Amino acid sequence: MTLKVRKRQRDDAEVRREQILGEAIRIIGRRGYHAFSIQELAQSCGLTNGGLLYHFGSKEQLLIALLQDRDRRDAEVVASVVGIRDGDWTDVPYSALIDTLHAIVARNSTQAEFVRLYALLQAEALDQGHPAYDFFLAREAATLEVFARLVRPHAPAPQATARQLLGLMSGLEQQWLRADQGFDLVAEWDRAVVLLLPPPAAP
Repeated sequence: MTLKVRKRQRDDAEVRREQILGEAIRIIGRRGYHAFSIQELAQSCGLTNGGLLYHFGSKEQLLIALLQDRDRRDAEVVASVVGIRDGDWTDVPYSALIDTLHAIVARNSTQAEFVRLYALLQAEALDQGHPAYDFFLAREAATLEVFARLVRPHAPAPQATARQLLGLMSGLEQQWLRADQGFDLVAEWDRAVVLLLPPPAAP
């Protein structure tokens, strides 16, 4: 088999994988993890059950791959927008801190289906037997660590402020979803975040 043929096969597999993940976001975001079936997802993608599982192995592995893939993409986009490289979230100036948080919410405001998916799965995964329980536990801890590092130069209680920021972000997103995106999520965030992180006093 030539290198060109192998590359085309890899490219085709990647395109198919992206199609599956896109459909999974839509279906799981509406039904939750327990209420969706591999058969439903496979039919939506024009595949057999075996053809779909060839790419992910199992329903559980599909879910974790989906969550990890979206987290990686979002982190890359936000870091690119605010100009932070190599995960360096320490000693960030106040303006860059506000820009970073704004970029996260702005990114989420463009992908309501994925925000819905996360809101639903996070609630389901409060059950320790859920396949995404460990994922969300680790994700929340990592997010709080990053937020605390970001706000440390600007807040007297960085850990508490980090929790409040994450709670504010999640709460506003859930209200936005319930309102059928009927208000400006980013504008509401921008109004609220300065109450938790007021601008530094002028010298």
